[in-house]
Amino acid sequence: MLSAQQNVKSSSSVTRILVAATLLAASQFGLGQDSSAPNIILIVADDQGWNHLSVPMDDELPGSGSDYFRTPNIDRIAAAGMRFPNAYAAAPMCGPSRIALHYGKGTAQVVYSEAAEDVRAESMTIGEMMQSAGYATAHFGKWSPGAPESGLQFYDESDGAAGNADGNVDDPTNPKDIFGITERTVAFMEASVDAGRPFYMQLSHYAPHVGFQALEESVEKWQGIEPGEIHTDPVYAAMTEDLDTGIGRVLDKLQDLGVENNTYVIYTSDHGQTINRSTNQPLRLGKGTLWEGGMRVPFIVSGPGIAAGTISYARVVSMDFFPTFAELAGAADTAPDDLEGGNLVPLLHGGGDGEVRRAREELVFHFAQPSGQPQSRPSSSIYLKNYKLLKFYDTGDLQLFDIAADLPERQDLAGRMPERVEALHQRLMSYLDAVGATIPDPSTMTPGTAPGAGMGMGAGAMGMGGEQ
Repeated sequence: MLSAQQNVKSSSSVTRILVAATLLAASQFGLGQDSSAPNIILIVADDQGWNHLSVPMDDELPGSGSDYFRTPNIDRIAAAGMRFPNAYAAAPMCGPSRIALHYGKGTAQVVYSEAAEDVRAESMTIGEMMQSAGYATAHFGKWSPGAPESGLQFYDESDGAAGNADGNVDDPTNPKDIFGITERTVAFMEASVDAGRPFYMQLSHYAPHVGFQALEESVEKWQGIEPGEIHTDPVYAAMTEDLDTGIGRVLDKLQDLGVENNTYVIYTSDHGQTINRSTNQPLRLGKGTLWEGGMRVPFIVSGPGIAAGTISYARVVSMDFFPTFAELAGAADTAPDDLEGGNLVPLLHGGGDGEVRRAREELVFHFAQPSGQPQSRPSSSIYLKNYKLLKFYDTGDLQLFDIAADLPERQDLAGRMPERVEALHQRLMSYLDAVGATIPDPSTMTPGTAPGAGMGMGAGAMGMGGEQ
């Protein structure tokens, strides 16, 4: 009888044969592309905090890296590429964040809107764009909670509409399906290279989401290591190490296949960690909130034309992936013209200098329902230059922060700068009105419920309450 680990490898071998046949057939029917086109691998961790890697996001900022968790392989991506300390997820919860990433549009359009369902139905996804550009496409791991399963049709291979439960596996050799995802990734890369096709892959890991799982030997190792002052959980540290090990195997395979120098590798998280199990200090709070601890995420990119070991202080967001990948794939002319994200290629190939050009100068986040996470409140935020304005719908409270000078968000400047508050508030509400966002009604809010079941937000907003 095969062991659990052998089963993973055996399944991977079968997968490789099937994928190779599919990709070879596609190339024979003219769907292939010049093999010099760059490959793209997007790795999205689940609930990983901004400073939960051993590599700091900013060498000059104490606390921007972990004092306990070790991620030597993710550090390899940083050493070879560019870090973005001022990087944000599209939302502080899994489903809204991932949906916005897929469509390159903010949650005010594609989640929290009466027209959200229609907008999604009429909009192109990253997978569709990359497939139409001739790429072999794959999505392994967690699919976006609440996202239309129809989006999976644009991936040649996927794990289907997988959710959190699919990551809580019984196999002790494959915690959080880390190594299963890794094996499927390796098989798809091998098949794509064999078929002479560039590949686009999104690896949506279940780790380090709650329901912590790690290899027994990893847990034993970290139980014997002295914790840090900020990060202290040995099981979380072990799971982080296992995740890093899986990513290392993907990086090693790129080298083995001879495509390392023609592959972009992007590492990020869908939002910050829940403060129930870890801390995001020096950032305030975490998952389920628009405070920096819930929104700021690790963000690292390596690949052709990117100077090694560089840092860009430009403000970036996960909606930027869509136009960036379109540019890298030579498909910018086919990308939708209503994307909210901006093209990062000038930054990536220009040493990180400058700012991201988007349709709007300001960056807006809309989180229209409480999630059940600690201190989660329906809210919106707007960033413009150094300033961030937060609006809380349950009270109508407006808070202003100079985010460049006050990263922990300790000093509310609203009382001192009423004119700036008013100007930013007008911009915020103008944007929300322009995209048809649903504004929460404080009188009908019930924390932790789906938007259509207590917030007066309609079916278009989807069921985003609860754990994600």
